[in-house]
Amino acid sequence: MHLFWKPLLLALLSMAALAACSAPRTVIVQESVQVGDRQREWALVYFLSWRKEHDPRYLELSRRHMSDAVKSYFEIQVTIGHSYPDFYDIDKRRLQGCDFLRRIDNDADRYGVSLTSRARSGCFN
Repeated sequence: MHLFWKPLLLALLSMAALAACSAPRTVIVQESVQVGDRQREWALVYFLSWRKEHDPRYLELSRRHMSDAVKSYFEIQVTIGHSYPDFYDIDKRRLQGCDFLRRIDNDADRYGVSLTSRARSGCFN
């Protein structure tokens, strides 16, 4: 009887330890995604202001916030790996951010706006 309970107890303890370790990681990932989402939202606000007023500062702010969002999403992806359930949702946000950066750069070229940076960290296209 003793041989049966020991592996069962060990298995239950292992499952409890795994559950305890994964819960904080999920919270940290969710908080990091929210930071990226806020950056992305600010980028959109500034871009819409740019479209209305054509003030180069708005385009610069939009680009900076979107670049920060893309970096944030990329860092999350590197940290969590492909096994995380929301990996592809985060990847989609990152790729949309990269497309948005390209759009900002195109507007800057079209209207002759000189941006301080055109780096696209976290974008591979």
